[in-house]
Amino acid sequence: MSLGAMKFETLKPVKAAQLIAQRVRDAVLSGELAVGDRLPTEKELIKQLGYSRAVVREGLRLLESDGLIHLQAGRNGGAVISSPNTERLVSSLNTILRLQSTTVAEVHEAQRLIEPLVIQLACDRATVEDIAAVRRTIELIEENPGDKDLVLEQSNRFHTLLGEAAHNNVMAIITTLMREVVIQMAYSGDAAEALTIARIHRRILDAVEARDVKAATRRALRHLDATECVMTTREPAVADATVVPLGRRKAASTARVAVAKD
Repeated sequence: MSLGAMKFETLKPVKAAQLIAQRVRDAVLSGELAVGDRLPTEKELIKQLGYSRAVVREGLRLLESDGLIHLQAGRNGGAVISSPNTERLVSSLNTILRLQSTTVAEVHEAQRLIEPLVIQLACDRATVEDIAAVRRTIELIEENPGDKDLVLEQSNRFHTLLGEAAHNNVMAIITTLMREVVIQMAYSGDAAEALTIARIHRRILDAVEARDVKAATRRALRHLDATECVMTTREPAVADATVVPLGRRKAASTARVAVAKD
């Protein structure tokens, strides 16, 4: 790909770097560049664009920070187009929420508003494949109840896949962010407790599969409320605490999950 065709006026280095990054973003969005494609070498980019090495490197750094490229080392290395994931977005949102002193209670409040919409869409649109993928997260918990990391991972994946089953990209992303930005559920690592989580998830999924919006919504909200209630009852400060940094998940409250009866 040649970026030289784009006219760059005499600009400050930072502005030029931003334009270089934007040109690549536009090429990705238009389909001109696809995931896995390699950008020209640094030397070639400097020649094409007529800018210094520092400016070109800054443009690449901006793209890397956005997750649009990753830099490979070695003889055949260079900048390669990659598919952005939600991890960087979650990190940025986490920082924003913490700077604004957003509380855990506020995030729970947002979840209560969003959850019914996700459930309704999932009940209407979930495919057989969607249901099977969500069910697999439950089965993995049931098969490995003593593996705390796996249980937490698959519990989060349950909600992520349920969001994706709504077949609305915005809802899927929001669901993932809500799950990752704050620890909605922390548990002691007890195997029996893990099986309780699986049982609750299965009841929610059964209702979604049956296209029973009311039952699925009721069960999902009671699960959310029960978890929040246990966390705030055992550690009252949790509700007013600011959003938990991503790296401190495992050090968070070990409140047990309550069984929300249907």
